[in-house]
Amino acid sequence: MDPEIRASNSADLSASRVLAHRTARLEQLLAHEGIDRSFIANEPLRNAQRNGVTGFELGVNLTSYRALPLSCLAEIKLAVDDEPIDTSRMLLVLQGNEYRIADLPRLSRVWWFVLDTATLFVARAEPLKPGEHDIDGTLVTVEPYMTAGRFPFYSFSKRRLALELPLAEGAR
Repeated sequence: MDPEIRASNSADLSASRVLAHRTARLEQLLAHEGIDRSFIANEPLRNAQRNGVTGFELGVNLTSYRALPLSCLAEIKLAVDDEPIDTSRMLLVLQGNEYRIADLPRLSRVWWFVLDTATLFVARAEPLKPGEHDIDGTLVTVEPYMTAGRFPFYSFSKRRLALELPLAEGAR
């Protein structure tokens, strides 16, 4: 297959996944089931590689009541099994784009919508071991819509998440 067509199909697939995810979350909202607003998404952890770097990924949600530019994310804290993770080892992956945590304050034109679950990639020398892991996370936002000044909003989240095991070869 032509590489350009393959890239186009990949982008279409990614866009269709985003649309399907947003549609499912919107249906939850309209059905008055509510949307889980916890910072740490209730999704399995995944061992992964990004740009040749080994680590793991987890889903994260924006806890604000409306969309925010990434520059309004004042702080992200994460601990796995009581081990604090330095933000220099993290990447925020939003709609297929990777952002270093240190770069977030300058990203006023990149928006995170409340219906979109992002991925937090954590570089790690060894993959996570199979089983469940305790995840503690904090997202600190500064809401630009508050007219009385800049106030930080703290969202604490704690979950026990299982590691998603890869499919066996040939099971795909």
